[in-house]
Amino acid sequence: MKEILQSRALQIYGALLAATHVLSAYFWMDRSLDLVVKAGEVSSALCWPWAPFCQTLRFSSEAQAAGYLEIYALLGVITAVLFVAGKVRWAYAGLLGLLGLKIFFTSLSYGLMGNYHYMSFIIHGAFLFAPYKKTLIPLCLGIFYWGAGVLKLNPEWLSGVALIHPTFLPGPLEHISLSYAVLLECIFVVGLFSSKAWIRHVVLIQFVLFHAFSWHIVGYFYPLTMLLLLGLFVLIPLCKEPWEAEWNPFILKQKSTLVLGGLLIFLQLIPYLWATDPAASGTPRLVSLNMLDARMECETLLIRHQNRANEVYDPFIKAPSTRTQCDPIVFLSQIPAICKDSSENMDFWLQSRRTTDQKMQTRLVIKDVCKKNPAELLWAEVL
Repeated sequence: MKEILQSRALQIYGALLAATHVLSAYFWMDRSLDLVVKAGEVSSALCWPWAPFCQTLRFSSEAQAAGYLEIYALLGVITAVLFVAGKVRWAYAGLLGLLGLKIFFTSLSYGLMGNYHYMSFIIHGAFLFAPYKKTLIPLCLGIFYWGAGVLKLNPEWLSGVALIHPTFLPGPLEHISLSYAVLLECIFVVGLFSSKAWIRHVVLIQFVLFHAFSWHIVGYFYPLTMLLLLGLFVLIPLCKEPWEAEWNPFILKQKSTLVLGGLLIFLQLIPYLWATDPAASGTPRLVSLNMLDARMECETLLIRHQNRANEVYDPFIKAPSTRTQCDPIVFLSQIPAICKDSSENMDFWLQSRRTTDQKMQTRLVIKDVCKKNPAELLWAEVL
């Protein structure tokens, strides 16, 4: 907290972080209340692997969930005002409370997953708990962009197939812009850590334009969240405070920053180390950026073993989200509701492919799925 007390830029940045919670409350109120209420629909059973019994924690009605979000948003506004007013200790406690409220709400449904929450959680952790905040927070944001750029190094992104909605650009210009986004995130991002202010500003402006352009493709929430998180790059020079996030010998002495930055990079690599195809996986990507980097097609089956014959059928419901419609977690979450009798002898089978691939590949086969508890099912990809 001492760093925040001594830095006006960090205080105002705390207000921006509080604003991300107000934005989240509005976003969830608008489209996600049905995901966090108790219901009997199979499709509503989506739980995170670390909260396999999330349905027992959910709200009893959408009105109750809306009330929770209204209180959450109000606390976000109060916390932002406290940061701007310089009441740092009270504001710090408020932001800590907001983080807890958001973690709880997000844990109620895997359907609430998204890069915008993942990145916000990590930046909150750096702001609230880590030293050298004005170095670590920009470094984390740079690593996020690098990780997102690495995910885009595939035919689906470069051809535009992975886009949720087409851009308004003509075909050739769209392909050029998609390729440039990869260059910006993987290579030019290092300019954010240049000792020359004009280089940092040029790169930052490009990221701002990138998010502004993405608005018509991904909607308002992602771009606005990222603009708020990027605010520290503007606040530090605006408040005439020294820029501490340039790559120099001083950073090499910040062991905690290097360790935390290295850990964040390692988390982005876990899906590549654990899964045959990260885009087709679920659990291996929980600790990394989890974006729409490829469109997937999939087939699921339950095979019921009987005395004289086997019955094969597909009772699963795909998630409406393009990113998660072939995510193994989505199907594994539904199995407990499908298995009416734990003594049933049934096997689960999932195969999928990228739309640019020719053949389906078997991703997961689980024997005797009805005999497994929800935790075993949701962690099946890594067990």
